[in-house]
Amino acid sequence: MNLIKLFVNHTKPGSFVNRLRKKRFALLQNEIEKLISEKGQIKILDIGGEMGYWKHIGWRNEHCTIYLLNLANNHTPADIPGFIHVTGNALALPYQFGEFDLVFSNSVIEHMGSKEKQLQFAKEVKRVCDKYIIQTPSYWFPLEPHSLLPFFQFIPHALRAYLIRWFSINYFPKASNYRDALAVSKTTIMFTRQQFKKLFPDAKIQVERLLGIPKSYTAIKL
Repeated sequence: MNLIKLFVNHTKPGSFVNRLRKKRFALLQNEIEKLISEKGQIKILDIGGEMGYWKHIGWRNEHCTIYLLNLANNHTPADIPGFIHVTGNALALPYQFGEFDLVFSNSVIEHMGSKEKQLQFAKEVKRVCDKYIIQTPSYWFPLEPHSLLPFFQFIPHALRAYLIRWFSINYFPKASNYRDALAVSKTTIMFTRQQFKKLFPDAKIQVERLLGIPKSYTAIKL
């Protein structure tokens, strides 16, 4: 388990997961820079965004302001120019269409808690902007990225709750009773490509693969 955690350590710039992120983002960066070249100065809304993500992919661009939106603004001031922390709910974004040039989100939509809320997330993204880049882990990748256990995503929530009731499983904290454990399990609902495409039918779905297996999906509309 410690070896797995080393590979997926988001805080180490050279970790396996951050190398994958850089590779993934490199494929999208040219499209973002095209948008900058068209408008000169742009604003990006990053739903659920963290400063660490942008630091570890080495992002810097003086022509772009990135708003990092989270439910609670308990962050220290951004230490890289061009970033602003804001408080808001992804299911009811406090913005109108046209306020941003691009909406971005990395591994957030799977944490909405229900399929209905995931649909609402997608609707809010499209309501605020017609250009977006939304990424989520693949349901089919053997190592479930939140538990760090193989095939954990294939276990029904009713059974997963029993495990969470008695064990702390990485992202999933140990719960005090079965009802709470079930709620914790349902905080993560992952997607197949087809399910993700239904939420963003007008987008191109880019598939990132590792050893030929889908590892993540990115809905891109630019």
